[in-house]
Amino acid sequence: MIQRLRGAVLAHALGDALGAPFEFVTIDRYSQLAKLPWIDSLTNFKGSIGPHAIWKSPAPHGTGTDDTRYSWNFIDLACSIKRPPSAKDLAERLLCCWEHPKRIFPQYPDLTRQQFSIWEGVSHGFLGKMSPSFPGIAPTILASRSIGLNYPTIAGMLVLPFMGFFYPGNPEEAYVRAYETAFFDIGYAREATALLSAAQSLAVIGCEPDFVIEEILNLDPLSLGGSFGKPYVIASLPDFLLDAKSLTGVDLAKYLSKRLSHYNVFDPFRAIVIALLVSRVHSDDPWLALQVAVNQWDLGQNGSPSRFADVDCYASITGSLLGAFCGSGSLPIQQVEEVLKSNRQVYNIDIEITVKRFIDLILQVSSD
Repeated sequence: MIQRLRGAVLAHALGDALGAPFEFVTIDRYSQLAKLPWIDSLTNFKGSIGPHAIWKSPAPHGTGTDDTRYSWNFIDLACSIKRPPSAKDLAERLLCCWEHPKRIFPQYPDLTRQQFSIWEGVSHGFLGKMSPSFPGIAPTILASRSIGLNYPTIAGMLVLPFMGFFYPGNPEEAYVRAYETAFFDIGYAREATALLSAAQSLAVIGCEPDFVIEEILNLDPLSLGGSFGKPYVIASLPDFLLDAKSLTGVDLAKYLSKRLSHYNVFDPFRAIVIALLVSRVHSDDPWLALQVAVNQWDLGQNGSPSRFADVDCYASITGSLLGAFCGSGSLPIQQVEEVLKSNRQVYNIDIEITVKRFIDLILQVSSD
């Protein structure tokens, strides 16, 4: 289990770094090429910094975005309280990041505050407090407003990236705890976060992807009937699995881009379909699997690619499951080393130490 836990955290960071320079990059940049580019290597970043993007420009290849920063934050929170975070724990931590950014990333206080500002209103509301950013709005209203987008997003899978590993072999418990902790998710996003957690709980004990998918398709421990589960996963995912059965690599990437193009780039269904299908097809080749997850395009009105989608997020979410299937020994050594070096250099995040802290905590919690 140790190598699977390590693989999940490292593959998450690797996927984020692979997609980071290409997130929402438009097709115009590649107008001189005879065909669409295929991202298959870590790339230096020379672009605009932003609260949810890379925080330094230029930045060395292997540098992550908010996905990596959120994953570090999750593990740091869990290790500080020595247990899986509750919704209250998470809300308080997200507010702490916003109120005291120098405690989190001291070299980037302004960008830290901006990144975590999207959580300020909903976290205050969940905790029953008034928000300084939304004066006069009752906490009960703020608590229902998600992170400001007010439609289902992948937010839960980003701030709770490894929740399922606290419950190895117990997908029902992993589902329930993730669902309860994702207080900010709305609609079927909350169930998506829970399903990813359930899948992780099985992958980390060595279950095969086909078995995991079958199990989570039949999972509904809260008897919700599933606004996510029924019309999306249970009704739609089997068709995706059947249609993509013989597809690999570039063909699989093209299929996913086309079939998922009518979903918003932040839609949790889009992210979890990519994670499950890619893990199912390429668990024996995680580097290729992450490439498939990254090479996802938004399509324009004419059906042609217009820009890369939220590709760093798709690949990091995929990595958090894929790495548990394949273990750290299957990941490309050179690329992993570059990711470790760059995130240490840019953010002062030591992913190796973070991984060790997380594994120690999981083993301790599992033995209690």
